[in-house]
Amino acid sequence: MTEKRETSTRETGRATGYRTSRRPEALKGRSGIALIMVLSVVVILITVTVQMQWESRVYISLAANERDTLKAQYMARSALAFAKLIIHLQGTVDNMLKRFSKSFGGNPPNIQLWQLIPIDSGLARMVAGGGFGAAEQNDLLAPVLGTPDEPGGETKDVVTDQSALQLGEAEGFGNFDGHFHADVKDEESRININIRPNDTKRVEMFKDQLRKLFRPTRFNMMFENPHENGDYYDREEMIATILDWIDPDLERQGFNGGDERDRMDDIEEDKRPPIKNHFFDSLEELRLVPGVTDQFWDFFAESFTVYRTQKINVNTADPQVLVSLIEQFTPDLLYTEEDLLSFANKILAFRDENYGFNNEEHFINTITGAGDYLDIELEEEAKARKEMKSMITVKPETFTIYAQGDAGEVMVTLHVVIKRDGTLLYYREE
Repeated sequence: MTEKRETSTRETGRATGYRTSRRPEALKGRSGIALIMVLSVVVILITVTVQMQWESRVYISLAANERDTLKAQYMARSALAFAKLIIHLQGTVDNMLKRFSKSFGGNPPNIQLWQLIPIDSGLARMVAGGGFGAAEQNDLLAPVLGTPDEPGGETKDVVTDQSALQLGEAEGFGNFDGHFHADVKDEESRININIRPNDTKRVEMFKDQLRKLFRPTRFNMMFENPHENGDYYDREEMIATILDWIDPDLERQGFNGGDERDRMDDIEEDKRPPIKNHFFDSLEELRLVPGVTDQFWDFFAESFTVYRTQKINVNTADPQVLVSLIEQFTPDLLYTEEDLLSFANKILAFRDENYGFNNEEHFINTITGAGDYLDIELEEEAKARKEMKSMITVKPETFTIYAQGDAGEVMVTLHVVIKRDGTLLYYREE
């Protein structure tokens, strides 16, 4: 009897023990799966949240960049508008100079506003704040407006409170974010390489200009050593390649003659730039001309223009251009390179001290000794003076404007070329 009870108990316990012993294991396995599911959900939620935050930041950054780009564009346009305004006002200044010419003995200074007035957002804010009244305008334009009535007399303030430029009360003017700045250069300070190839006289004059520009011995290494492809481009060959680029035929200039395309034999046919046989559209196009290396560009790019200017502005030309100009009219090899460079530096000093040359005769008289400043000998002086006068000017007609605006992390630059009358010749946004 006792054995049966024990057996029954063992069986019951076995049955109960089966359920009791298996339950914790089952729960433990299910707990692990639940933990994995929870962790997976958490990871997915975190990933989705981070992705949404990242996309939101990207969209916000894109929107901010678009906003700053628009601001920078209008900053640059503001700089351009100021530059155009100053160029336009030059005519008024010229008339004022004529009005007071007697005070300067009939030779008023050659004041150019675009060289005097900084085109900058800081100046615009000062004007907007009323800090640019009659007194400040008289100080700025003293060489023009503050001329003495009589020798030794007191300065006359022509700008009054009523006639002064007053923008201090203009609503909203000067209240802007960002900055702008503009640099103005005149294209007449450079040698024009866009000449008519059928104008024999002009072509010969152009060749002579380049010969004198290329003559200094510091350029010998560039013109006397072969290029990477083994070709030689001496001074005469470089002049020929530039002329061949714009003349209407394929006949090669120079002693060897032949086909212009022969200069590109070392370039794979499918990579050869086409021979233009027309005017340069931009100065950068000069880099396509055979023989124009990076070194050549670095030396001479600032001495050239393509905007069909007719004369050289002796009030802004750099020493390199001035030397090439003077040397065209002096006896061959009369002056050394050091002499010519000294002449150019003295001309620059005279310009700085005297607000430039009043007219073409003033320049020629100054360099030939009539003004007791320089005494350069000209070959066939009467003829040379006449030809030089036809080649130079003292007032620019064509301007290059680099207008820059920035807002936030964005900067926009406008490269614009205009005539004095506002005619647009070139426009590019960078």
